[in-house]
Amino acid sequence: MMAKEEAVLTKSVTLNQCVQIIGGTLIRGDGSRIIRGANLGKPRRLAKSQIYFYSKSRSWDKQLAGLQSTPPAAVVLHEGLSLSSIPKSIAIVRVPNVNQAIWRLASWNWRQIRPRVAAVTGSAGKSTTTSMVTSILKRSRRVIHTQGNLNTFTYLPSYLLRLSPGDEILVLEMGMKSFNNIARQCRVVRPEVGVVTNVGEAHAGHLGGVHRVVKAKQELIDGLRPGATLYLNADCLRSRQLSTRRFRGSVFTFGIRNTADIQGANIQYRTNGMSFDVMTEGKRGRFFIPTWGDHNILNALAAIGIARALGISFHQIREGLAKVKLPRMRLQKIRGIHGRTLINDAWNANPSAMKAGLSVLRHLSSKRPGIAVLGDMMELGGYTRAGHRDVGRFAARMNPHQLITYGQKAQDIGRTAIAAGMNPQRVHHFSSRGALIRHLHSTPAGSVIYFKASRKQKFEKIVNSLTRG
Repeated sequence: MMAKEEAVLTKSVTLNQCVQIIGGTLIRGDGSRIIRGANLGKPRRLAKSQIYFYSKSRSWDKQLAGLQSTPPAAVVLHEGLSLSSIPKSIAIVRVPNVNQAIWRLASWNWRQIRPRVAAVTGSAGKSTTTSMVTSILKRSRRVIHTQGNLNTFTYLPSYLLRLSPGDEILVLEMGMKSFNNIARQCRVVRPEVGVVTNVGEAHAGHLGGVHRVVKAKQELIDGLRPGATLYLNADCLRSRQLSTRRFRGSVFTFGIRNTADIQGANIQYRTNGMSFDVMTEGKRGRFFIPTWGDHNILNALAAIGIARALGISFHQIREGLAKVKLPRMRLQKIRGIHGRTLINDAWNANPSAMKAGLSVLRHLSSKRPGIAVLGDMMELGGYTRAGHRDVGRFAARMNPHQLITYGQKAQDIGRTAIAAGMNPQRVHHFSSRGALIRHLHSTPAGSVIYFKASRKQKFEKIVNSLTRG
């Protein structure tokens, strides 16, 4: 049986029917053969009843090797590719444009099911909030959801093709690196509930400034269907720049510091997570999440809102949040050598997220030495120097046992922290990964070490070096 990741079609169709759906021409093979699934250019996941779509991002030789090893029912190609090495058992379909063919099949599959759609966007917290929503919903509903960080328009067809009878809700994390990406996703699925987790500095460099990030996130609000439900962050100043003037639906807020429709309060740190009160709909309840930070409580409040809009009980919400499996490298707690606790938060970084992580380090370290290892933050454009300096001033206020920076841009964090009053003997900078690792091996036993940097710096290699002698 094919896994959901292999895009099992809503209903089995003949190859002739599939060819008609995608607008292709069958140039070889039996048109009466049954097609049960689609494979979007992943030769390692081939199955015999699939229709395989050629991928221009992978070498044709590797794709041919996969086709020869596990022949699918059919392969979809554009003009110009050699057919001589394709096994005779595989039917061949020609199309003018493979991507358009994929979209035609995905749209057809989508029309068979049309599940309810929840959409999550924001500068930070998208993946965590999506994981929380999914953990809640899957206890009583059949859910298809975004996988990993495959969250842009390019990947939408793969989720539409995974839908099958009985699937009730599609949860989409909507990311973007350019304008119109979220808008294009919304035009296809028209979400009935949406959340903007926050509006921060992420992708400011790509878009041309933080004010343009606001414009990009606005696309979700403008793309929700009439009568939809929208949740906005009451604690996020930039979220107030989002306009709901043309939105025809219900708007609710979530927050901790500021008054909100979904209010978090009485936060308590534990070794395995955080407990907190939630006041909403005239009710008050205690909840728990297996991670740390006020920013993650805000993510949980957003998830509560989405779940309530979709008719989920508070009991199921409480259970789903408590048992959520959070994405890798988001405040991931790892046992290091010599009794050290390693907090790998280095999936990506922007100033707001880095400051949130420094706050977590202060809470978790308590009487133990707290060490912050901070790297370059990419994609900030003209805000790069100001963003790193902002983190430096905040780091001085948090005053960890050691502040360690790595990378040319991150050096501004340490310099600014010293200028803001932090003891220079407790601030260290490294331009060599090896030298940094050697220094970390000399840090006090039992330390809590927090890691944060943009993805390109591959901080997981540094973290891994501290899990072995």
